[in-house]
Amino acid sequence: MAKYTTFLALLFCLILVAATEMQMAEAKYCWKKSHKWHGPCQYSYKCIKHCKHWFGAKYGICKKFKWGYKHYWANYACYCYSSCHY
Repeated sequence: MAKYTTFLALLFCLILVAATEMQMAEAKYCWKKSHKWHGPCQYSYKCIKHCKHWFGAKYGICKKFKWGYKHYWANYACYCYSSCHY
C-alpha cells in the first residue's frame, strides 16, 4: 500500500511540474515591415492575406510608420507578425 501511495504522489508531482512548464512556454511574436507591400495600407484584412501568403506569418496589421505626412493613409504600412526565432 505504501508503494502505491508513493507512486501516486510522484506521479502527481510530475504532472504538476509538467503543467507549470507548459504554461511558461508562451508564443512571442516579432514584427517586420513588409518589403513587398506597395502603397499605403488602408485595410488590415488585405495586409493579413498578404503576410500569410508571402511570408507565412501568423497575421498582419496596418500600422503608422511616418508622422506628419500630408495624406492620412499614406502614413500606414503593412507589418507582418510571426513567431520569433531566437
